[in-house]
Amino acid sequence: LNSAINVGVALLLFFPVYFLTDFNLVIKKIMFILFFLVLKLIIIFFYDNRSPGMVITKTFWRNKYPLPNQLLHAVLYTISFSTLLFWIYFPFDLLLINILFIQLPMVLKTGTTLHGYLAGKMTTVKYLKAT
Repeated sequence: LNSAINVGVALLLFFPVYFLTDFNLVIKKIMFILFFLVLKLIIIFFYDNRSPGMVITKTFWRNKYPLPNQLLHAVLYTISFSTLLFWIYFPFDLLLINILFIQLPMVLKTGTTLHGYLAGKMTTVKYLKAT
């Protein structure tokens, strides 16, 4: 749910660029992916790496992760998100492969997504324990 909310927020913020530019669709998709990455970097540096999806669903990062882990997560998260925008045989085929054959098995096995796992086992929790 966090990711869906984050994509929705990014899409709403990107709509003016989409409608006011004269670029072809592929360029607009690439611009949206870069916009998503920049938005994620802004969240890391100015909002303690707590995305709109996390705020709305009241989730937190399990631990305070080092900046290199957060940056790697941002890049991998953006790559994962980009499967929403491109396909090979039919719309959303890469997204379905990503969700069903990469992300879901990783969440079931490790408790976090592939990008979370590769970035240092970064995971979110519903309630942050007092330390």
